[in-house]
Amino acid sequence: MPLGVDIPVKEVQRYMGYRGLTDIGPDMEAKISKAIDQVSAQSHPRSVTKEFPVTINGNDITIHAQTEEVTLTSSSLARNLEGCCGAVLLAATIGPACDMLVRRASVTSSAEAAIYQAAGAAAIEAFLDDFNANLEKDYESQGLFLRPRFSPGYGDLALEHQKDWFRLLDISKQIGIELTDSLLMVPTKSVTALIGIGINRSALKCSGCAGCSRHDTCNYSKEGS
Repeated sequence: MPLGVDIPVKEVQRYMGYRGLTDIGPDMEAKISKAIDQVSAQSHPRSVTKEFPVTINGNDITIHAQTEEVTLTSSSLARNLEGCCGAVLLAATIGPACDMLVRRASVTSSAEAAIYQAAGAAAIEAFLDDFNANLEKDYESQGLFLRPRFSPGYGDLALEHQKDWFRLLDISKQIGIELTDSLLMVPTKSVTALIGIGINRSALKCSGCAGCSRHDTCNYSKEGS
């Protein structure tokens, strides 16, 4: 099943490290276009979501599942969820094809492999942005509003919490993503996230890179690109 959404060329270039008005030349443009086409055509996007009640106490966010309670400690996430009483936990992947394309390209060219890596990163973000937009419409029809998605490893939310997502959503069984001992996901172009649910539109205006405490030092930050 193809990706179903456009992969922005500028986002691929950003993941490759190009910023501003850099002239990348027609040869590189052709390679990027080819990577976008192949990643898009060979993707197999899958996702799983589940809604949970949440409570916030200082920097502690507790997810109330039927079988357990999971507490996340993060000042960044607590700010993101201010005023929320629920959250959607999400996991998504574009499937293993991008990893295969990267491996195949790396045999002859590390530069081309990097292009496929960038195209895959832009692809999962484009898929999630579209998924998020549709989710927002569904909740707004109920008079509810969603906050920007927030992932383990983002800001000061420990990557260790990947294990909580995999347990609460049964991710491996539901959509075939595996979690390694080093907390990396396979396929690699996969994302877990939490999206707050509130009854009022959030006063928090920043999202994405602008909302992360590391955006000044991250090589892939959208800020200033």
